[in-house]
Amino acid sequence: MDLKLDEGLKALIESGKEKGFLTYSQVNDFLPDDAVNPEKLDQLLLVLEEQGIELIDESEAEEREASPSTNGRETAREDVDPELRDFDVASIIDEEGDGKRIDDPVRMYLTQMGSIPLLSRNEEIQLAKKIEVTRKRFRRKVLECDYALSNVVETLKRVHTNELPFDRTIKVSLTENLEKDKILQRMPANLKTLEHLLEKNLDDFAGSMDERLTDDERK
Repeated sequence: MDLKLDEGLKALIESGKEKGFLTYSQVNDFLPDDAVNPEKLDQLLLVLEEQGIELIDESEAEEREASPSTNGRETAREDVDPELRDFDVASIIDEEGDGKRIDDPVRMYLTQMGSIPLLSRNEEIQLAKKIEVTRKRFRRKVLECDYALSNVVETLKRVHTNELPFDRTIKVSLTENLEKDKILQRMPANLKTLEHLLEKNLDDFAGSMDERLTDDERK
């Protein structure tokens, strides 16, 4: 693991291991405010995954930490009128100050947006980092599936042989500073690596199903 375990990261991991989870805010506070190095972000997510540490929203963290005292809240919720408890706020049609109903969806949208405060610079930074972390986690999980990875490799092959147009098939990541020319230049070598990994995946799967091996070896 190339990621240096400085004191801040050690404390972050220890906190996560103790609770079994970390919030996005805690990870965001650890990451720098400027552009996050994609490789280091990948490594950080890998460390958390190896330690069995979940990444969850602050609201879910509050629910988990307050779980012993949820009975009181559940009782209070039961006292609420069932029609109000399950009421869908999105179904409300706002009314203007003069009592007239807003039937125009555009005016309704503008009215609602006018009541929502703008994000501060710090909130924008925190949200951007949360989006990037979530995007990385989602991509890692999808590509852990052999079926998904096989389809990705097949699609890349078709792009490489000009069967599929590059611009309509691949979205260039501005975050990772990758340009079309660089991707095309790397594609032949990367495809060979991916094909080798797919073969290894099949070998590993076959090994995991071999009952002659011990549980640890199969794992």
